[in-house]
Amino acid sequence: MLPFNQIYLFSATLCQSYFHPPTHPPNLAPGKFYPYFCYMQKKDLCTWLKKALKEPLPGTEVQWEMASSDRRIKNFPRKASPGSKPAAVLLLLYPLNETVHIVLIQRPLYNGVHSGQISFPGGKMEEQDSDLTATALREACEETGFCNNNTEILGTLTPLYIPVSDFIVWPFVAWTAERPSFSPNREVVDLIEVPLEFFSDSSNIKEKPMKIRDELLDVRYYDYNGSVIWGATAMILHELTVILENR
Repeated sequence: MLPFNQIYLFSATLCQSYFHPPTHPPNLAPGKFYPYFCYMQKKDLCTWLKKALKEPLPGTEVQWEMASSDRRIKNFPRKASPGSKPAAVLLLLYPLNETVHIVLIQRPLYNGVHSGQISFPGGKMEEQDSDLTATALREACEETGFCNNNTEILGTLTPLYIPVSDFIVWPFVAWTAERPSFSPNREVVDLIEVPLEFFSDSSNIKEKPMKIRDELLDVRYYDYNGSVIWGATAMILHELTVILENR
């Protein structure tokens, strides 16, 4: 196994920019499609992503490619109102089994708009938060038990407005050099660790009717081993995937 400060990351542009891809990437299933891999030191990954996230982002239009039918048909507002509430989520990247993973959480069933959904660790900004970065890190600590002061914030994706709850969500992309030791709280039913390259394979994008808030909607989602990743989480992941594939 490679040391944790060395990882494999997919992206044809990335490989061409820094290294030639290895002839035999490790532990790949025979016959399975992999978009591209290159050998990259941790410092180069962080440097590249930091730079990419400072450039013009794909934006709301790309996020909406994974939107559910109610957003598309009803033309939900794409921009927050002046009174919208700020929130933040953490897209925590880390090495696991020689590839980059991201952690998602599944929320419990309750009487609310996000009942049972799979999402990023995150939540609304509280008075004690100095800024939205602090919000993302605090929420991740509370929900997953990962409280590491050495977490490196690489940048932000396009803020996403959530009309049903009137939140404007800021997605922070972060890196930690080792797989976290998670200890989720009672707000989390399950932790789902997903290889980042999973989202670049278009065959993993599905669409089906789902009953959401007493309404039957056509929902685009990522199907990860039966876990349905849809809504704002899928929209944010799609923008990150486009950045990694197209830069």
